[in-house]
Amino acid sequence: MLTALVNTGFVSDDPDILVPISVARALGLWPQPDGSLSVILGTAGGEIEGYVVPRSVLARVLAGDRASREILASVVVSALAEEVLISDALAEELGVQILYRRRGIWESVDEDKVRESERDSESSCA
Repeated sequence: MLTALVNTGFVSDDPDILVPISVARALGLWPQPDGSLSVILGTAGGEIEGYVVPRSVLARVLAGDRASREILASVVVSALAEEVLISDALAEELGVQILYRRRGIWESVDEDKVRESERDSESSCA
């Protein structure tokens, strides 16, 4: 189980999750596995090389008293990543609606409960 951040600046057409090398290694996706695709990633600091392992993990939101449905996502591996980040497309598929980014206030599309971002032990992307 991994804890991940929803990053509204991580724009993708498909459900993607960005991971650092240490997480890729733990998932068995480092070194670069067969079937992965080398890519150039656009970042605020410029372009960097990375790779995508298509449709390689199941992601879901675990938040206190609820779990979302599982979504098949691609893993994007970056040597410069420091945290696990969820793309806008994956957040949408998981039903996460960000209400107040700075304060970490969000809700799920299928419930009326407003939630605060939780700490590692309480909320995660599995």
